[in-house]
Amino acid sequence: MVRTLAKIIIGLLSLWAIVFIIAEIMGVTIYFPFTIVEKQEIPYHRITSVRLAVFLTFAYFGFRYLFLQSEKLYPIQFLEIYIKSFTICCLFVFYTSQVEFREYYFVFFLFIVSLILHFASRKKMRSYFS
Repeated sequence: MVRTLAKIIIGLLSLWAIVFIIAEIMGVTIYFPFTIVEKQEIPYHRITSVRLAVFLTFAYFGFRYLFLQSEKLYPIQFLEIYIKSFTICCLFVFYTSQVEFREYYFVFFLFIVSLILHFASRKKMRSYFS
């Protein structure tokens, strides 16, 4: 059930990303969820959150490589790590930027998605001796 829900969410977010790319090529900027702006900048706190999440994810995988060498990861695990990093960065950037409380729905959405991906990507433990 959780894996199916995770696949649906990942599929929808992937389609959203493709629409985002095509719209940007056509000169229309879209930021989450479906706010369409033309010739206007994306809010600074959102751009900063994405930038910091990329850096945090890079640092995570850098240290993981240094200490765990080459442990196999699946794509859903990468997405889970990035979404968690994005959630943490959004929370801190939104708080320090003192954005309006209604902007926090985005952080709440990311938190729910990261929980679903966490449960969908964890390894199943089997009991062979019980």
